[in-house]
Amino acid sequence: MKIIADENMPNAKALFSHLGDVELVNGRTITNNQIKDADVLLVRSVTKVTRELLEGSSVCFVGSATIGVDHIDLDYLAEVGIAFSSAPGCNAEAVADYVFSGLSHLYMTKKLSWLSKKIGVIGYGNVGKAVYDRFADLGCHVCIHDPIKEKEGGSANFVSLDEILCCDVISLHAPLTNSGPCPTMGMIGSEELARVSAGVTIISAGRGGVIEENALLERYKQLDGNIHLVIDVWDAEPEINQNLVSIVDIATPHIAGYSKQGREKGTWMVYQALCRHLGLNSHVINKKDAISSGWLSFIDVAAGVSQEEMLARSVQAIYDVARDDVRLRFKYRENKESNVFDWLRKHYVERDELNTCTVRANSNGVSSLIDAVGFSRQ
Repeated sequence: MKIIADENMPNAKALFSHLGDVELVNGRTITNNQIKDADVLLVRSVTKVTRELLEGSSVCFVGSATIGVDHIDLDYLAEVGIAFSSAPGCNAEAVADYVFSGLSHLYMTKKLSWLSKKIGVIGYGNVGKAVYDRFADLGCHVCIHDPIKEKEGGSANFVSLDEILCCDVISLHAPLTNSGPCPTMGMIGSEELARVSAGVTIISAGRGGVIEENALLERYKQLDGNIHLVIDVWDAEPEINQNLVSIVDIATPHIAGYSKQGREKGTWMVYQALCRHLGLNSHVINKKDAISSGWLSFIDVAAGVSQEEMLARSVQAIYDVARDDVRLRFKYRENKESNVFDWLRKHYVERDELNTCTVRANSNGVSSLIDAVGFSRQ
């Protein structure tokens, strides 16, 4: 069996080699000719899996080590009988870590308080739910907008988009869709942004295209720059809007879910799916051997700082999103790579998830906050 895999899928050879011959390729530039005689195609979000890519090939299984499927032509796969599996939820904790690292950065650099503010989350999939639950567990006033999930029921605080736009912090985690009952492409445009107030924080860590970038630039001007922006996803990836980069607090190359453990979980979930498809036992490889532990096991929290500073310093000890922002700006300024965006993703400096570390605190109140923000329990 021949397996073609994106070279940026961690552990691809280690996990799949006992199933067949694994060839690693550039996921952005993969062609129909490269996969003609492949049985299995393993991708990430940069590969558009379409009729043009697959037609005439021997591929019978496609796996995407990502949570989204907007890069997959699911109708075509169903039409020709190609099995498919993705990795829903694999990077949910990593993206939630990204959100809180962004807020930690804003607190440490601007003293921007958020624990007592109103929080709005858009999208209640695996990622949005993880983000929402952390805010709720922290005791924040948090609400969620997702009309489709709201119809399914649940105990979350579902509200209208208008109410979300009145929040102090808005965190975007909606998938990118341009059809159906609630399309998300361009859902945050000029009209919606006109309703946000000065001082708002917007975190975009779902899909580029949900927020209209030119409208965001215009609103920034209207508010005289009194808006705080953490942007991970871009409308024209791998090209990014440098005018937008110039005004945001944090700019990163679609790596919110790029924790070491999150990426490994994505590969592991696709491996399990392929084993099921082939009728094989996935327990040949132990999950503990496929998912890494963290570099830093324990942190001791010192007394005498505010709750938000304690949370910010603890989060940044494991993951400081500012390092990814600095690296992006430097590489674009240096401009030595033909595709800086993809180079940054391919050569990403790995980070651990908060849940790989235990924070030892001096009071039960502090411990509950530490647990809520995503660290491992003692």
